Amino acid sequence: MPNPRGKKPRWWRPGRTNWATVLMIVGALVIFGPVALDAASLTWRESEGCKVWMVVDGDTVKMTCPAEGPVSGRLLGFDTPEMKSRCPKELGMAVAATFYLRWQLWTAGKVVATPRGKDRYDRVLTLMAIDGEHVGARMIEAGLARRYDGGRRGGWCGADA
Repeated sequence: MPNPRGKKPRWWRPGRTNWATVLMIVGALVIFGPVALDAASLTWRESEGCKVWMVVDGDTVKMTCPAEGPVSGRLLGFDTPEMKSRCPKELGMAVAATFYLRWQLWTAGKVVATPRGKDRYDRVLTLMAIDGEHVGARMIEAGLARRYDGGRRGGWCGADA
């Protein structure tokens, strides 16, 4: 509805940048853009088994499996740093691992996600290959993960890293 007095809204300032609006738009793109691309990548890549539609972190994804429907999946064979870490080094590595996995999925020709049971958090344990190569091997080779086959995990900061 037009302003009856013909005046522009208070937030409108010709020739001036409204930084609050710019920051809100950039923030929304940073938060929702990658997740939207995760889901959109299903349209241009071939999937077999469960269909991965969102990356949670470097070793956890959201996917839809034929037998179970929508589930959270823990990728097998490797471990990545945790996003909830208080250690700046680990947090930085966790963000890098998350976006590296996203990039692998966005540029994949074919993703094969094979369920292999469930863990204690009710996540579907999943073997995942991208274009015929185990995703864990790619993550480890990039220096963003380490081999993991269960049991106690070491930290990513300090003496046990």
